[in-house]
Amino acid sequence: MPRLKEFDYDQKLETARNLFWEKGYNATSMHDLVDTLKLNRSSIYDTYGNKHTLFIKCLNSYILKKEGDYQAAAAKANSPLEAVQLIIKSVVKNMVLEEKTCMSVKTTFELGQTDPETQALLNNQAKNSVRLFSGLLQTAKDQGELAQDKDPEMIAHFIVASFSSLWNADILFKDKKLTKKLLDHLIGTIAG
Repeated sequence: MPRLKEFDYDQKLETARNLFWEKGYNATSMHDLVDTLKLNRSSIYDTYGNKHTLFIKCLNSYILKKEGDYQAAAAKANSPLEAVQLIIKSVVKNMVLEEKTCMSVKTTFELGQTDPETQALLNNQAKNSVRLFSGLLQTAKDQGELAQDKDPEMIAHFIVASFSSLWNADILFKDKKLTKKLLDHLIGTIAG
């Protein structure tokens, strides 16, 4: 008879995600996972698969959480352009609160060019983000909230690419006032 799991799957997945997020994929060993999760190797393998499979599950859960955060921020808006602005502000707010680089951004630079499965997951996330922003911006344009000469898809790509730059600046300069100015500039560039 199979043994019942004596731990919360999602809680342990979140714990593993936080470890990968902090250390990165390559610097996280199976020994680190065993110690942090307080599970033996066989329980980890039986429940989550090998280190790479566990990492993919962690990254996917992170992406789903971020997409939910974007939707929650957008839902508070009174207009499509305000929704775009609120999503961007929520990203910067989380950057300041979490005081660590977005797991997706960090993973893009660590594994984006060398791990096809990770690259595909990150690429899908980026496309979903571009699609979300592009749709909101097109609606804003249709409603006269965004100038007719603006290209919603190009702006959407610019926003998604700018997120990496915001995290980069935050890490390099460690200046929250500068991060806020960059946020304001990004938002001003979209609407201006």
